[in-house]
Amino acid sequence: MTSAKSPWSRCSPADREIIERLQGQVHPVAADDIVQRLRKHYQTMGNHIAVVDGARSWTYAELGQRVFGLAHRLAEEFPPAMASDCRVFGVAIDRSPELLVAVHAVALTGSAYCPISPDDPAPWQSTIEETSGATTVLVVDAGQNVYRNSLAIDSEHFAQLDFESTSIGVRSASQVIFTSGSTGHPKGVLCTHGGFANRIRWMQETFPLQADDRVALKTPITFDVAGWEMFWPQYAGAATVVIPPGAHTSPEALISIFNEHRVTVAHFVPSMLRMWLRAEGARRCPDLRMVFSSGEVLPSSLVEELAQQSKAELHNLYGPTEAAIDVTHYPASAAPRQPVPIGRPIANTRLYVLDPDGCVCPVGEQGEIHIQGVGVASGYLGADEEEEARFVPALPEAPEGWGTFRTGDLGRYTADGQIEYCGRLDDQLKIRGQRVEPGEITHALLSHEGVLDAHVRAHVSGTGRTLLVAYVVVDAVHGMTDLVGTLREHLTQRLPSRSVPSKFVFLDSLPLSRHGKVDDKLLPAPGHARPDLTSDFQEPSSPLEELIAGMWTHALDLDEVGVHDNFQDLGGDSLAAVEISFVLSERLGLDYDDPLVPRILMEGDTVAHSAKIVAEAGISL
Repeated sequence: MTSAKSPWSRCSPADREIIERLQGQVHPVAADDIVQRLRKHYQTMGNHIAVVDGARSWTYAELGQRVFGLAHRLAEEFPPAMASDCRVFGVAIDRSPELLVAVHAVALTGSAYCPISPDDPAPWQSTIEETSGATTVLVVDAGQNVYRNSLAIDSEHFAQLDFESTSIGVRSASQVIFTSGSTGHPKGVLCTHGGFANRIRWMQETFPLQADDRVALKTPITFDVAGWEMFWPQYAGAATVVIPPGAHTSPEALISIFNEHRVTVAHFVPSMLRMWLRAEGARRCPDLRMVFSSGEVLPSSLVEELAQQSKAELHNLYGPTEAAIDVTHYPASAAPRQPVPIGRPIANTRLYVLDPDGCVCPVGEQGEIHIQGVGVASGYLGADEEEEARFVPALPEAPEGWGTFRTGDLGRYTADGQIEYCGRLDDQLKIRGQRVEPGEITHALLSHEGVLDAHVRAHVSGTGRTLLVAYVVVDAVHGMTDLVGTLREHLTQRLPSRSVPSKFVFLDSLPLSRHGKVDDKLLPAPGHARPDLTSDFQEPSSPLEELIAGMWTHALDLDEVGVHDNFQDLGGDSLAAVEISFVLSERLGLDYDDPLVPRILMEGDTVAHSAKIVAEAGISL
């Protein structure tokens, strides 16, 4: 937003001094800083461990030879038509050493990688491949994928000792990360090499890693935080510890891996941090020295709980994908307060809280957070109108080459020079730390021929979980049976799991305001009734089934569950599964590291099945 008035017209000299003083320091940015540091460490750190994955580990020399080899192959087989062209390579590889090979090699060629989750529905993956314009998609197994063009990274056959990187522009694309789109189609964020290099350099200068540090790679690859997890350790000469797919949602699995491999640095979204602390994760992982949290509001209660368990530092980070992952930092454990601020901007970054007229808000007044800096992305793929609305002209004094992004977040400056997050201007949501656009889910629901109207919003359950609730008007003439199962299956085939609602409410019509929009205030609460499922309701037939069913009803905020009801059909998600397995292990007297706990978590899809797993282990009430 711009204003004919001075952007500072509403601020007193004292306010302006506070706001200008809190901004990030400005220094030159070298777009090739990351690749040059990677090359140096591959060649000079030799036998030092670079990545650990269970019983498998690679040294810097071994990782470097594979990265250099793949970079040569990409450069030779997929040369750009023009020197200025930006190539995009899809990467559809789960967390593994091979994932590091892929993203590091793409970076060395000066190209952009586009993460694609192999677990997402095939149409979603295909849309991302097409919209990103990917030259090819890097995979581990070329025979098992849905892509038009793919390349298996058979790293054993193309080892090289070096790769001379081409010139990399500050504003050239380094990543294309897709997020939910309000129009029903995902949009790709064009992150830049300069922005990403600035972000990684700031992190190493602010939280220096040493050669003996081990950083957990635990974030799903399509979540922007995975970017620093995949590059920061090797940039600093430390080591990566790979968290296997699925294990990132199990506190017990994380505790076991952290201790086995002496993990010192890890990231948690606050909802998962709560579960991990409940299992006394910080107390039981003595090697952990730094915990980073982002993606959701960090409650002060979690800061206090971690401090009671450990001396590890807890740092609160804030930022959208459109600004190179994170743009502010607050040392939550060193300066605890309520609410926990998002802090101050990182290097080469400024945050302005603006009113609707584009003027900087005085200290204490809420406004929309605008991010200005080298880290701001160059725009969107597949969302031209939204790009024009979100990527806006900079304030007059912005350094050349800096972009400005309207976040849609509300915030305010504090008198002591911090920034507090105050909510959203729109209906965008965060589910388990990842962005979800209700409009995208509504669009997918309306694509079903039996749906006449739909609306999606968030609901906080009695257990504190943030749930997606779909309000649906169905066509009675269509004669659709098993409404919940049918619509859940319809969405599961089209959207990532985080975008599938936990609860469905069926109405004759959606309540409208006098302006013709859906009136959220008139929508009924989702209630606690068991949804209509294809499985007949069957009560527990043993004390063990009764115990487990009671835990399910509490965690899922339901009045009752049948012993053959499917967990996901009831609205269960990974956090609810963790809560149930944790409480069940306590009630059964199981040790925290008992292998039965993750089995219950991963395999117990019904109450009856969970009870069977427990009974077969020889455990009874």
